[in-house]
Amino acid sequence: MKFVKLFEPMKINGFQIKNRIVMPAMHLNYSSDGSMSDVEIDFYEERARGGTGLIIVGGCGVEKRGGAPAMVMLDDDKYIPGFKKLGDVVHEYGAKIVAQLYHAGRYAFSFVSGEQPVSASAVYSKFSKETPKALSIEEIKEVQEKIADAAERVKKAGWEGVELLGSAGYLINQFLSPVTNKRTDEYGGSLENRLRFPLELIEIVKKRVSPNGEDFIVGMRVSGDDFIPDSNTYRENAEIAKRYADAGIDYINVTGGWHETRIPQITSQVPQGGYAYLAENIKKLVPKTPVFSGNRINDPVMAERIIRDFKADAVAMGRALIADPYLPEKTKNNKLWDIRKCVACNQGCFDHIFKMQPVECMRNYRVSREGRIDISEKVENPKKILIVGAGPAGLEAARVATILGHEVTVVEKKDKIGGQLNVAFVPHGRESMKEILIYYENQIKHHNIDVRLNTEATVDYINDFGADEVIFATGVKFSIPPIDGIDGNNGSDVVFADIALAGDHPVGKNVVVVGGAATGVETAIWAAKLGAFTSEQAHFLAFYDALPRKEIFQSWFRGPRNVTILELLPRIGTSIGKSTRWVMLDELDSLGINVLTNVKIQKFDKDKVVFEQNGETKEMKGIDTFILATGVKRNRDLYNKVKKIKPKFNIHRIGDCKKPRTIVEAIHDGFKTVYRLKK
Repeated sequence: MKFVKLFEPMKINGFQIKNRIVMPAMHLNYSSDGSMSDVEIDFYEERARGGTGLIIVGGCGVEKRGGAPAMVMLDDDKYIPGFKKLGDVVHEYGAKIVAQLYHAGRYAFSFVSGEQPVSASAVYSKFSKETPKALSIEEIKEVQEKIADAAERVKKAGWEGVELLGSAGYLINQFLSPVTNKRTDEYGGSLENRLRFPLELIEIVKKRVSPNGEDFIVGMRVSGDDFIPDSNTYRENAEIAKRYADAGIDYINVTGGWHETRIPQITSQVPQGGYAYLAENIKKLVPKTPVFSGNRINDPVMAERIIRDFKADAVAMGRALIADPYLPEKTKNNKLWDIRKCVACNQGCFDHIFKMQPVECMRNYRVSREGRIDISEKVENPKKILIVGAGPAGLEAARVATILGHEVTVVEKKDKIGGQLNVAFVPHGRESMKEILIYYENQIKHHNIDVRLNTEATVDYINDFGADEVIFATGVKFSIPPIDGIDGNNGSDVVFADIALAGDHPVGKNVVVVGGAATGVETAIWAAKLGAFTSEQAHFLAFYDALPRKEIFQSWFRGPRNVTILELLPRIGTSIGKSTRWVMLDELDSLGINVLTNVKIQKFDKDKVVFEQNGETKEMKGIDTFILATGVKRNRDLYNKVKKIKPKFNIHRIGDCKKPRTIVEAIHDGFKTVYRLKK
């Protein structure tokens, strides 16, 4: 595909943006005291260097009681120099920069600010678990002035503009929504009254930053649909966006729903470009105002199509540019094979935010370390490196070592690379994980990495290889609990989860998944959907009215199997990140998957499982297939054997061979281990 539209310049209030790729505001947790840290400057410099056209930084707090932990602030002139420093760096690469002015309203936390949160009305927040104080009219004016003060500071720092935060359930949304606005004065009741707060704000800000019509961008981030019962839908929000445009807003940046919504917004279950229709819905009403489309756009091909198909004028690519800051330049130079696509795992970004940790990325170890770690120059003394195992840790080690100029060989006893990646993308909603495997296949090909499949590394093989460094990435082996019949000797059909997911074993109609951690939950969802209509089949049948729509949908959502999860612990999914866990638990419920916790299995016997639950012995009969998701343990057998011979070469363990953990830690281990050899 030729990327004609994606790299077409666009104009926003007097400023020419060099392309249609926008990095939206994303909280990074990089500031310890409200100031612009060197870590944040390095982070955005990398995205500007990589070719992003417009960078929106934020949220940037406008007052303490509306801020968030580790957030950059704009409530004092002392922060202007830091903002100027970042702006100057970004401008060096031809990018434009805008600050998102953040006020959380009822989404703020009193334990952070030491003050009660404020909002349109005193309506309890499920997100913050607090009830805010309703702003008086005088206090409303004060908040508006504080936002305008922040905008003026951004202008003094030499940036191109600001973005008002009218999305995700924050303060502006709280005035707009009948769910959170119960006021009876001129700021509540009708939509016209509820619009008063943001429309006044637009006017106040524009008067402060461009009193004589000077070029300065004032944009608005909007929810295309709140996705909250009884709140504003895509219909009302399109009309609201039109009112913003009529009021002189310079662009409209469209995202999905509120943080409280039970409809997934950012997880891997959301299809690529799944919310582009929201931007299209608004664009129809504001043909002359630039509209950005966001949420789950990680592929330049998808981005180009969104613009070509008139859904938006530009695309907001947040996590995509975290994963690969050079996505714009690689796309422009036709190096799509080298793009490290975001897979929406949320493990390094959003899950870190919830843990109050700095944002990182599963796929890109350099995120938050851009100023400290560089692999652009080759090492002075290259080494001969042997990597045993071609899972994610071994593959990342091979990639980085090759780029640094080492002589690298990877040996893998199986007939394909990837290790556990080969089944990680099989469960529904995890399909994007295949991008990791595709990426490493491309790296092997283009960097000409020596990968030897169907090759088992023995002690003699390793000892005779002549390597300076041997890196063991031998992964895991399965943990098999001491349960009578778990090996199938009692006539039960017992299979490990990865074998079932790989399609190497038929799965019966009545299924029990043993283990309710991440793998068990994903496997249960996968089993429940086996045999469901494909999207193509459902589309065909619906188009020709071959079946009643209700029956089509039922057979599209799930297959014919009955699935039960048996879990030893009191809760399931404890190993799943906070941003994703609720989505998967909702899916279990929607699919009718039976979940039993506090279960201690005693015996598998043909089609029966005997177990103890809460002190009571029970049994389930009629089970066709038992799928084991009982965990794994590190596979360090070969490492221990090599260590015993006291080799002359250095040896290292990475990934699950070191300790069974997540793919994030495996990939990061691979990078770190090789990078340290540089010293």
